[in-house]
Amino acid sequence: MLIHEDQPNKKAGKEIKGFIFKTLIAFEKFVLNYSHHHVNESTPQIKLISSNLALRIQRGFRHNATDFHHEGPGRQNSIDVPSINFDDNGSVIVGIVYKGLHELFIKIYSNSDGIKNTRRLNTIIMAATMDPKPEKINQNVALNFKHIKVTGGKIFGCVSWSGYSEKNPDGWSGEGCHAVISNSEQTECSCNHMTHYAVLFDYSDSLEITTMDEKILAILTYVGLTLSIVGIILTIISYLLVTDVHQPLSQIRVSLAGSLGAGQIMFLAGVDATENTGVCVTVAALMQYFLMAAFCWMLVEGVYLYLLVVKVYNINNKMSIYHVMSWGIPAVVVAISLSIAAGEDGIQSYVSKKYCWMSSANNLIWIFVAFVAIIEVLNLLILVRVIKEMPTMQPTGDKHIQQIRLGIRACVVMIPLLGVTWLFGLLTSLHKAFVYIFTILNSTQGFLIFLLHCVRNSQIRERFKRRLNAVFPATNDGKPARKTSQVSQSDVGEVKTVYVQPCSAFELK
Repeated sequence: MLIHEDQPNKKAGKEIKGFIFKTLIAFEKFVLNYSHHHVNESTPQIKLISSNLALRIQRGFRHNATDFHHEGPGRQNSIDVPSINFDDNGSVIVGIVYKGLHELFIKIYSNSDGIKNTRRLNTIIMAATMDPKPEKINQNVALNFKHIKVTGGKIFGCVSWSGYSEKNPDGWSGEGCHAVISNSEQTECSCNHMTHYAVLFDYSDSLEITTMDEKILAILTYVGLTLSIVGIILTIISYLLVTDVHQPLSQIRVSLAGSLGAGQIMFLAGVDATENTGVCVTVAALMQYFLMAAFCWMLVEGVYLYLLVVKVYNINNKMSIYHVMSWGIPAVVVAISLSIAAGEDGIQSYVSKKYCWMSSANNLIWIFVAFVAIIEVLNLLILVRVIKEMPTMQPTGDKHIQQIRLGIRACVVMIPLLGVTWLFGLLTSLHKAFVYIFTILNSTQGFLIFLLHCVRNSQIRERFKRRLNAVFPATNDGKPARKTSQVSQSDVGEVKTVYVQPCSAFELK
């Protein structure tokens, strides 16, 4: 969460931060003076670890070729000072890893448009000092930093504290330091002087979201998801009322709508429940499960069309297998994801700190991305094969052909849409336009399913008319409509016994 700072607060913040570093420098001088009296041949080094810092004092000589090496807790951050920098008569080297100091040095920029561009530390702060102080560092100090979290920002550089100035308005300077290597988890720095070090990340170009953007996106999300869930509920009700749910395509579409709707309900109910780790992990796991299940059912619909068109094969007796696969495979993948997260970093690493969704810090999100990509590629290949086969089929007057055409028409829209939606989801860190596109597409999928499979489906419309006629019988020249039982194989399964109009009502449009 970004906090706006007005000018008086910024000035006060600078004074406080400057005072803190003056205090640190005074503390480090005290440690050096202390070490001259307590570090000797019988006690060549002193180590101190507390909740706030990890400190190491060592006496070293240039001729013994023993470098100074100090690691923080968990061996995740380290300082290395080559012995060639030591004095021939002996030097006292102090290395300190400050565990929580970085949190006081968040730099926030605000402009008149309300866009908050942040440049902040993404590592702890470490310090190295030596007495006597060498006039020149013969070999650079090596520092290894573990990133606190992986975000959309990019590394600004390895920096050292220089104090506030026109040249360095945030107090940090990159002069004399450079990054040797950097990845998503850690950065290795090399510096030619001894001071306080850290790694600064720049978020100004990663994503510019204004307060107004946040409000608009929140409205789009909740309105869109509400509309989507309503569409999904109407779709499920429609298929349960006017189709035979024992038919394959009815089961497929009810399962698709149900899994997608369940995932969206979980999002609305608990995506912000970050304060409770157990609830947050549960919400994220269920969202991952239901969304992956939705993609599985999209694949099953593609396979159904392929077998119907290319292989001319009835899958009625195979539906139990498809249910096991579509509901079972996502469960296995979610279990694997949770097992990986529960390893070294703990189960809380499964979710991000801002939302109850899979974390990118440990690359778990790529399990979901890879799963979606594989499903989409398979579905697109199947769809292309089915479309190529269509010209060789019978004339469009055949109801069986119209059934297939309706299914293909829906898949041509839904399969690319689901894939494109999550493609924009991956691009959201690049520009806020992608955030808007992803939000709109993702939050309206259920409503689109309702439009494609119900509103735009002439057979569903006809069956609704028959259902209405059953409840409110229409008259023909003063005579009530007759009751009859018709069974019609279509894209939505067998029709049930209803009151119907004359036979012309069965004609497919």
